[in-house]
Amino acid sequence: MKKFGLLIFIFALSIGLAFSTSCGLSSFKNFGGIQGSGTSKTETRNLDDFTKIDASGAVNVEVAVGNGFAVEVQADDNLLANIKTEVSGDTLKIYSEDRISSKTRINVKISMPAIEGLEISGASNANVAGVKADSLELTASGASKIKIDGQAKNLEANASGASSIDAEKLTTEDANVEASGASNATVSAINDLDLNASGASKISYVGEPKNIKQDSSGAST
Repeated sequence: MKKFGLLIFIFALSIGLAFSTSCGLSSFKNFGGIQGSGTSKTETRNLDDFTKIDASGAVNVEVAVGNGFAVEVQADDNLLANIKTEVSGDTLKIYSEDRISSKTRINVKISMPAIEGLEISGASNANVAGVKADSLELTASGASKIKIDGQAKNLEANASGASSIDAEKLTTEDANVEASGASNATVSAINDLDLNASGASKISYVGEPKNIKQDSSGAST
């Protein structure tokens, strides 16, 4: 595994804490708002015809690619109605319109035939398995994390605000990766790899790409 630049840990930690604090004001698990019952319940949502996912607000997303459409939401039983899942264009959006304070973990399990994009924010986590895509876009912000495996011809990945993208097990032909604001990313590429790290961030890669372009600034690696 190869790295570039220099990481200043103390700076990264301070930025990460700042983002975590700010995200707490609008996330599912925050102080105040509608209090959860502490009794977990699972609800099936009838949604289909989407190729992208946009999730926000401290939600845990599990995605299985290659099967038919299915969406399940697990949360405190009195908060399920406040957790919105809707399809807008080609995107499944997951969010809450109200301030809620969940006592149990909010999980969303998704099955879909194919995925072209994933965006998560507000201290959310996403695990994606079985990707087979021509083009894939990944965006993580606000102390969020993405872990993904499979294959994609072209990858566009962006991690910001103390977030991380673990795409080490996602085999790509070409990848363009950006990390900023004390974030980190790990990718794999065969042909062209373009890396840009700034603001105490770190990008690592596996494999032996034929062409590598890399740029780092602001105590990044």
